[in-house]
Amino acid sequence: MLQTTNLVWIALAAIVYLGGSFAALPSSIKVCSRNDPELNRCVIEAVNDLRPRLATGKISDEFRIPPLEPLALATVNMDRGAELKATFSELLVSGPSKFKIDNLKVNIEKLIFDFNIFLPKLSFKGKYDLKIKLLLLNIAGVGDLSGVIENNQARVKLLCEKYAKDGKEYVRVKKLVVRIQIEKGRFDMKDLFRGDPVLSQAGNQFINENSRLFLDELTPGLERSLSDTFKATANEIMQQATFDEIFPA
Repeated sequence: MLQTTNLVWIALAAIVYLGGSFAALPSSIKVCSRNDPELNRCVIEAVNDLRPRLATGKISDEFRIPPLEPLALATVNMDRGAELKATFSELLVSGPSKFKIDNLKVNIEKLIFDFNIFLPKLSFKGKYDLKIKLLLLNIAGVGDLSGVIENNQARVKLLCEKYAKDGKEYVRVKKLVVRIQIEKGRFDMKDLFRGDPVLSQAGNQFINENSRLFLDELTPGLERSLSDTFKATANEIMQQATFDEIFPA
């Protein structure tokens, strides 16, 4: 739910900024040659240098991306049949600019990029619509949502390919594989049981005591959403520059 878009832009920074981006490369972006023997280290340093600019989304006066702080996310749905249905919307997330990238492995010849992302803490707020039916327990509500998830990790693998257009060679993402792990989370849902304060407190207590259930149910959908969203976003941006412009010799 919370990692999808921030990981999209973090991964996008790691790849598109690998050796430069567009032909008119902002001076704020550190260039890494594809022939650099310390390419992995160079890429990590380049992304770390960009972290403050990624937070605001202003890479330069001419080049902007969606900001990481706060980060606006699309609607996320959970569906476990009659037992659990939930929709989270209008989500705003704080903390994604504190990301760390490590264990980066780059294979330029095969255009494969493999790396870890760690996000220590993400705070979020938004709207929810929830229905839970487990044994004799029925929890339902619609209202404001807030919470925190901590120690978030993901392993990302990008497989790219070259293609020809107008006599020039370009590169695009062919496949993205991601595996997400969220260590712990806490949720606060207002107006459970139509605002009954006693039942609402009890409902939130049950949800937080069983937060692992929520996080595990979210993970497969997050991984699919991240893969689809990043692939589309990366390809939209990368088509604006040739392979040699993105990955200079």
